[in-house]
Amino acid sequence: MDIKEFELPNGMKVIMSKRSELPIMSMNMTFYVGSKDEEENKTGIAHLLEHLMFEGSPNTGKGEFDEILNNNGGDSNAYTSWDMTGYYLVLPSTKLELGLWLDSDRLTGFGISEESFKVQQSVVLEEKLQTQDNVPYGSLEEESSGRLFKTSGYRWPVIGFKDNIENLKLSDAEDFFNRFYKPNNAVLSIVGDIDYSETEKLVTKYYGGIERGEKIPRKKFTDGYLIKENSSTIISDVQLPGKFMFYLIPKIGSREYYEMQILNKIFTAGESSKLYNEMVYNSQMANEAESMIYGMEHISIFFVNLIARKGVKVEELEMKFDDILERIKNGNISDEEIQKAKNKLETGYFAKFSSSVFLSEKLSEYKTLFGNYESLINEINMYESINRNNIINISNKYLNKNQRVNLSYLPKE
Repeated sequence: MDIKEFELPNGMKVIMSKRSELPIMSMNMTFYVGSKDEEENKTGIAHLLEHLMFEGSPNTGKGEFDEILNNNGGDSNAYTSWDMTGYYLVLPSTKLELGLWLDSDRLTGFGISEESFKVQQSVVLEEKLQTQDNVPYGSLEEESSGRLFKTSGYRWPVIGFKDNIENLKLSDAEDFFNRFYKPNNAVLSIVGDIDYSETEKLVTKYYGGIERGEKIPRKKFTDGYLIKENSSTIISDVQLPGKFMFYLIPKIGSREYYEMQILNKIFTAGESSKLYNEMVYNSQMANEAESMIYGMEHISIFFVNLIARKGVKVEELEMKFDDILERIKNGNISDEEIQKAKNKLETGYFAKFSSSVFLSEKLSEYKTLFGNYESLINEINMYESINRNNIINISNKYLNKNQRVNLSYLPKE
């Protein structure tokens, strides 16, 4: 990839990548702040502020950000995670300056009205209802986080607790903005049909005059790996019983994290994967059987999701999964399965790189987490170096019964 980077005197880091296939450009602004950085009684503020950043800035009023963007053939969105908050814009490359002006104006000062705050507060509460509170198994993140973590900000859901969100004030959002939304706490990546010299001049013009913030003290991560199984049964509005197991695994970027990525693909990638083949297709015990990894800055989560067929008990699902896992631990896994998992990871890896939105997002994320973008490019070499013994060892090291949160969801009588 063709990449250049520089840093403004105010501390903002900038990455540029020229791609001339299409006359478009994508830019991503990532702030090194997520839900884990919130105060315990003000959960949800990071995600709420993400919503508010589209509601107004010193030179754009309510609704004008999206209106200007749409009128110029653009699009935008944002996300909040445990560790970061990211914003992206896509525009024709001839509109680069407009995109930089729109995005930078949000950093020049807090421009949110009380009315906009109340509207977005209600929107977030409704989002929580629709995605978590009123959907089957929707409380999983909240139920698991508090059992996996005891001291860190990972112990509450990214969207926050309902009571906390309801009690947030406009001043809380402004304080959070003033603390974290500073150029020295941000990485801007621009990918597309751009000229490096002109882009650097425009970035300097629009962001260079924004004052840097004070150094942000980071909370020390003190949570450790589980040493005892935490099992609970939750009676809920679900049609079918569900078994959900959560294991803590190494942080994103570590070698063991990538070993777990390969093991996860063996478990869950396609109809020939172990979970689908043995639990859905052959035994017909489960309607759904999948696993996934949530990669995080300090530690990560391996999550197993099993939804029973009618008449099947959650205990049977657990026993079947444990049997599959035990066979892997004992070496019942072939080099062919591992290579197939690698192939799927590599195919997905290169396919995503065709998207300028994806690339701008990942360049910003990796620069934020690791201090360099090269970690993103080197992932492919990491996968290639992993062998069968690594997979056996990693499963024995982190995927034991005494190292998991074990949740059973049962329908109300």
